[in-house]
Amino acid sequence: MQGYRYEQRKKKRVNRILNVAIGVVTILIIVFAVQIFFSSTTSEEVLTEVEQDGEIEENDPESIADPVEKNKENNQSEAVEENDQESKEEQLDEEELDEEELEPVPDGEWEPIGTSQTGEFKPDFNEGSTNWNEMVKALQYATGIDDMTVWWIGNGGSATRVRGQVAPRGNPNEKYEVYIEWIDGQGWMPVEKNKLN
Repeated sequence: MQGYRYEQRKKKRVNRILNVAIGVVTILIIVFAVQIFFSSTTSEEVLTEVEQDGEIEENDPESIADPVEKNKENNQSEAVEENDQESKEEQLDEEELDEEELEPVPDGEWEPIGTSQTGEFKPDFNEGSTNWNEMVKALQYATGIDDMTVWWIGNGGSATRVRGQVAPRGNPNEKYEVYIEWIDGQGWMPVEKNKLN
C-alpha cells in the first residue's frame, strides 16, 4: 500500500513539473512571436524616420573593425571619420536638391527620379541601401507624401518592377499601393498609384 501512494505522489510531482515546463515554453513562444511581429513594424518606422531626417547610415560588414585593430589604427579612423562627415554633408545637400525637384505631379504623368547607381542594375531590397533609398524616394514622389511610413516594398512582378505600400505618418488608414519601374540610367519611375481601403 505504501509503495502505491509513493508512486502516485511521484506521478503527481512529475505531472506538475511537466505542466509548468509546458506553460513556460508557451509563454516564451508568445513573447518571441510578439517581439518578431511588432519589432519589424517598429524598425520600418524608425528606418523611415532616419531616412527622412537625412541621417542614413549604411552598415558595411567590412568596415567593422576588431577592437585590437581600432587601437592600432586610431589616427586612420579619425581621418576616415572626417571624410565620412564630408560625404554625409554632400549626400544631405544632394537629397535636399532631390526633394526640391520632386514636386507632386498629376497621376500617370511621372518621370524617373534619377539615380546614383552605375553599372548593371541589380535589385537590392536591403533597407538603407542606395536602391532602397531611391525606391522610397520614388514612392514619395508618386504619393506626394513627405513624412510617410513604409509598410512594405517588394517585387512587383518582374526584376525591374516594384510594389510598395505606404501611408502618411500618423494616418495608417490612408494607405497607398504604388508600382514603380526601373528605367536604365534614369532610376525608378512611378507607373501606377492606388489608394487602399
